[in-house]
Amino acid sequence: MDRRVARTKNAIRQAYFDLLLKKGDEKITVADIAREADIDRKTFYLHYGSTDEIIREFAETKTQEMLRRLTLRFFFTLSFDRKIFAREAAGILSENLEFARILAKNSNMYFFWKQLEDSAVANLVGSYGRHSKVPHQDIVTRVSYFVAGASNVFQRWLRGEIDCSLEEMSDKVSEIAFEGVQGLLQRSRES
Repeated sequence: MDRRVARTKNAIRQAYFDLLLKKGDEKITVADIAREADIDRKTFYLHYGSTDEIIREFAETKTQEMLRRLTLRFFFTLSFDRKIFAREAAGILSENLEFARILAKNSNMYFFWKQLEDSAVANLVGSYGRHSKVPHQDIVTRVSYFVAGASNVFQRWLRGEIDCSLEEMSDKVSEIAFEGVQGLLQRSRES
């Protein structure tokens, strides 16, 4: 991507994110973003078709980044160490924590979470599909179940409905993903 295009897209994204911080639940228009980014509306439309596309691109970028990090740590090809998943999930979220909190508290941002979940499911199904002999539909079902649950729990945490640290939250989610609810029940019986 041309550096000027990248700079302009970055300015548009940053303007949108800044406006989300300032306006919260209020509708953010293309004119608002253009004014904040100090560009023309026409320039905005050269890069994005709507404000929703900014969020979709962000969700896809973060999903790809998470998968890249997991791949670099050999998550998909070695032992599927749940600590790797927990660490990387916490890392991605901590880098975007304030923004994620705003998105979790903003009722107009449901589509962001849906986009993030859809992107995560598609990418994880692809990754697991390359490393598994499990039937495709089984992978889709299991990955969809995990992603929807993890997304919901993290959103609740971001809204302050679950009281623990980000690291504890990430560890709990990965523990449930790898051991299931029965694993938690079994552990409580052993204690």
